[in-house]
Amino acid sequence: MFQFMEFNDLKDDEIKLVLKSKDFPDYDKGILPRYGFSIIRINDNEDIGVIYFAVDNTRRQYLRGHISYGVSKDYSGHNYAMKACKLIKQVALAHGFKRLFIGARYDNIASKKTIEKLGATRININDVTDDEIIQNLHKEKIDMYAWDIMV
Repeated sequence: MFQFMEFNDLKDDEIKLVLKSKDFPDYDKGILPRYGFSIIRINDNEDIGVIYFAVDNTRRQYLRGHISYGVSKDYSGHNYAMKACKLIKQVALAHGFKRLFIGARYDNIASKKTIEKLGATRININDVTDDEIIQNLHKEKIDMYAWDIMV
């Protein structure tokens, strides 16, 4: 049975992640465990966005990714999403992950730049040997990236 862990010190010099939700799994319905965190700017305690981490070792990870995030427009352009991803890496490592998948719509240039700044690389058939998954990503116009977090 899945157990959520406690993460109380996810922060750097600019932001901190504060737990806002734990989505409990319902495997029969395809619902996987997921953490949700608010991204808080430390200097003024402003809630500037969210980041989610799905604890997923299923085929779904290739189609939806492990990480999703959003930063309010007023705070975009400051690399807060990238910094939040770097902090969420601690959650992933605690759950035994070595590699994460992060997706972005083909036309979301800002998100793709964020993902690439992390050092993630776009996946191909060598990363996921399932043609159907690659075809679904193309059909849904999602660029999926692999991020090796053990580096």
